[in-house]
Amino acid sequence: MRKLLFLTCLLITVSSYSQTVKSKILKLKYTVPEGWTAKEFGGQLNWDEKGNEMCRCSGVAFSKPNKNGKFNVVVYPSPVGGMDSVKREMVGNLHFVSVEKYEKATNKNFSFEKRRSNFFDTKTKTNSYNVIRYVAKVEDHYYVFYVWQENMNLLNSTSEKELAEMVNAVEPL
Repeated sequence: MRKLLFLTCLLITVSSYSQTVKSKILKLKYTVPEGWTAKEFGGQLNWDEKGNEMCRCSGVAFSKPNKNGKFNVVVYPSPVGGMDSVKREMVGNLHFVSVEKYEKATNKNFSFEKRRSNFFDTKTKTNSYNVIRYVAKVEDHYYVFYVWQENMNLLNSTSEKELAEMVNAVEPL
């Protein structure tokens, strides 16, 4: 009985640690922080095939529940030619409203072009959540990150810190 109890406690302890996922398909490695979930989608051979309701392309969606609105981070890998594709300007029916102004940003894994804007909901024809779009070039391809909270208020420093935790957990392979 003691052995069974010990093994159960050990299993719970080991499973509580974050696991690192190496996605050869997306050329990404990520460690999902506590409270976050990850779901990859898309084709096995081509980033522009298949997909899901978010995009007819490949990517990974991270989410974390929050009392003020769920946190979301979506990452789309893209070949150079795919950066002109409208599909990577959307997350489902949410279209990124492009803006001219951007800033350079870096973390330990990427150098980004960072744009703050909002989504436009193509279903309801209304402005939607405040969002940050990061674009990073890695070798012969790009990554497009969309970062937002399902809350109609502007992102505050606390929300941005939570979202940055997930962005910082993603790195190229």
